[in-house]
Amino acid sequence: MEGKYEKGLENYESKLRVIPFSSLGKENGMLLGIKPDNVLIEIENETINVTNVICGIYSKSLTKNGAYSALIGLDILERREENELAMFTKK
Repeated sequence: MEGKYEKGLENYESKLRVIPFSSLGKENGMLLGIKPDNVLIEIENETINVTNVICGIYSKSLTKNGAYSALIGLDILERREENELAMFTKK
């Protein structure tokens, strides 16, 4: 028998990704990722709406002091400059 929560998962299966990565101390790592419809990024006085991204989910701290909660690839910032896939809205 299928539960009501299991039935709704079909909508999210296409958004889940497995991201292979290498880092210091971890050569063949795997990270769970999700592909949202869009992500809003605040930079200075701008809010950037970015599409076509994958967010990796990591349960531990990114730094020893917990100063960072996310990493953003340089290509996303380049999209901001080129105005390719990002839309700008002033606050």
